[in-house]
Amino acid sequence: MPDITAPLRKSIVRIFTRKYNLQLHASALTFIAEAFDHHGLNHKQSQWDDAIEFLAKEFINGEQYKEGSEGKSGFSLSSGWSSSLVTRAALEAVYQQMMVSEENGNATAASGGNRFEGAQNGTIEYTHDGEKLSEGAGPDPANYFKVVGAFDMPRNVFDPHRKNFDKAARGTFLPLAVARPTVLRERLSVVKNIVLRNENFLPPLALGKGREREQFMKLTSIKNLAGRQGQRFLLLGLLCTTDDGQYALEDLDGVVLLDLSEAIPGEGIFTEGCIILVEGEYTYSDRLKVFAIGHPPSEPRHEARAMYGHVDFLGTGSITLKDEEVLKSYEQMHHEVCMVVISDLHLDHPKTLANFQTMLQGYVDAKFVPFVFVLCGNFCSDVNGTGDVVKRYTDAFGRLADIIEAFPDVLRTSHFVFVPGPNDPFPSKLLPKRPLPASMTQKLRDMAPNNIHFTTNPCRIRYFSQEVVIFREDLMARMLRNVVQIKDEQQEEEGVDLRKYLVSTILDQAHLCPLPQQVRPIAWDFDHTLRLYPMPTALILADKYDRFDLTYETCKVFSPGSFRGTEYGWSTFYFSSNSVERRCVCGLPPAIGPVKLSS
Repeated sequence: MPDITAPLRKSIVRIFTRKYNLQLHASALTFIAEAFDHHGLNHKQSQWDDAIEFLAKEFINGEQYKEGSEGKSGFSLSSGWSSSLVTRAALEAVYQQMMVSEENGNATAASGGNRFEGAQNGTIEYTHDGEKLSEGAGPDPANYFKVVGAFDMPRNVFDPHRKNFDKAARGTFLPLAVARPTVLRERLSVVKNIVLRNENFLPPLALGKGREREQFMKLTSIKNLAGRQGQRFLLLGLLCTTDDGQYALEDLDGVVLLDLSEAIPGEGIFTEGCIILVEGEYTYSDRLKVFAIGHPPSEPRHEARAMYGHVDFLGTGSITLKDEEVLKSYEQMHHEVCMVVISDLHLDHPKTLANFQTMLQGYVDAKFVPFVFVLCGNFCSDVNGTGDVVKRYTDAFGRLADIIEAFPDVLRTSHFVFVPGPNDPFPSKLLPKRPLPASMTQKLRDMAPNNIHFTTNPCRIRYFSQEVVIFREDLMARMLRNVVQIKDEQQEEEGVDLRKYLVSTILDQAHLCPLPQQVRPIAWDFDHTLRLYPMPTALILADKYDRFDLTYETCKVFSPGSFRGTEYGWSTFYFSSNSVERRCVCGLPPAIGPVKLSS
């Protein structure tokens, strides 16, 4: 039995433990050393990281198959290991599956071949979800497409001391009372960590510019205000109200009352529940007289990925920056792949169904079938109307199934993602919202089980390197109803663009719904499913407000508007170019594809 060297042990621990948050049993270390010796890699240190990376990914993928592929095609590993403990038996099962796939020559098997042999020959190929990423023919987009529901996402908790995300136990809808303040503390810690890494808040020595930056923006804790009346400070905290209705700022150390009478707001919408930067003077009445308020700076996705690329936020497996670049190159091979997004698809209106059928016919006639159709609720115009709600929804989705079934090419090649709206059954004010019940949608589910996805609100889509967040909520109206401060339109030469303010607020807060619990209740243990950190590549805010299309810090944000009125419009998102087109059915001749609207 070969002895494991200190450098090899260090490489194994770094990748398995630190990068993928896995626990290594001593027997697993021994097995990896034996495998390396068998393939002649013990003295090829430059190839260690790639080979260990392959083995770690196969272990994670094997665990996902074991948990989610019961009754489905695919391999299963019956070693009985947990998702965090790596034993020799587990690695042996993964290794044997790799060898079997290599012998069968199955390039699309879950293991993708003998990675150790590839490492030995110096021709390592990147893999993801079981498909090789080598030069040549582009991979099938269907193998890199996954709908991730809110309850499928792992619960990663931020540790403010280690400044890292740790995997925690699965949440519950009935947590202990301590969960509520814990959620707010974690949300504040994540934003504070982003702010302190911003170049404007780095001290001169950390920035490396010495005397060129004698002054920098320094945050002060609320507990350090005591005895310093008459001085000006910059604070970061949660905007809230006291029991007697006064505005206050709360951080991890204390609370201070705010005097907002002379406050000048920056860009964005400021509501209770937002984490804000406040500049003001601490007065002798123990209040902070505020001169300016603003949202914290956001952090671009590439910077966050550089810090936390090893963390699996979606439950689909972490993707290294190196693999992400390869995946991006394959996205460009499929420039025609697009996603149609429709909101407020009222299935109880015959005119809505007729226009939806016309839209599908237009795509078929144009011989251009979208890869994904995202259909957002509310799926009935009046859920509180007379009659049996279950029967109304069952009949409505039955009619929709008949329409889709009439287009076999669309049903065979396209994915349909159904996101419930705020008023869809069964009524619940809690976010995230569960998928529509199977009893109402069984006919659709049975037509194409692999292509029909009934998911949560919000949900996420993984496509190659991209992460798309979909949120169906009338957020603009809700935010404006609870606004505390907003920039005066008369002070702006070009006026106030509420759409831009909404987008910047959501992404700066790194949260989909920065409102207090009494306004929009959130299940405390599932608050992480609304987190927007790292920033997604695209964010769909399906709102009944006017349609818009904006880019903020490289994140494409758009709203498709409502599929009603005189136009029956929707938005089409192209993954490769990260662009959005506005389309409608208005006056559409049968032989012509959907009409493109001008921006």
